[in-house]
Amino acid sequence: MRYIILIVSLQLSLNSFSQETELPALRLNDNFSKKYRVLNTTISDESLFQEYYSDTNLTLDYVIRYHFYTSINLNSNQNQLISMDGTKFNLLSINAKDLTDEIISLVSKMYVGRKEFTEFKELNEKID
Repeated sequence: MRYIILIVSLQLSLNSFSQETELPALRLNDNFSKKYRVLNTTISDESLFQEYYSDTNLTLDYVIRYHFYTSINLNSNQNQLISMDGTKFNLLSINAKDLTDEIISLVSKMYVGRKEFTEFKELNEKID
């Protein structure tokens, strides 16, 4: 009986490690049925998104979640951005900084994202 309890406990603890953790978008866009974008990332440690973006005092997760209306799902199977209209973009980057840059680049080319990027750039003139 002890072995069964041990095995069940071990399986439950392993399952909890493999579950996705969501960092919700900090702003929503009411013009779409899906009010925010979703970043699915293989990164499992949310602290990796706590470094500062470029020469700003904004963390990577804040830039993604606030300025670009995007939630972050950690510990996903792949790195992928899902736009507000449901379009899926597979991302090539593997670390938090490069993912942030890739997301900003993608979003800046989207119809709604262009405005978000322009506002972000104006607020942070140090960004190229």
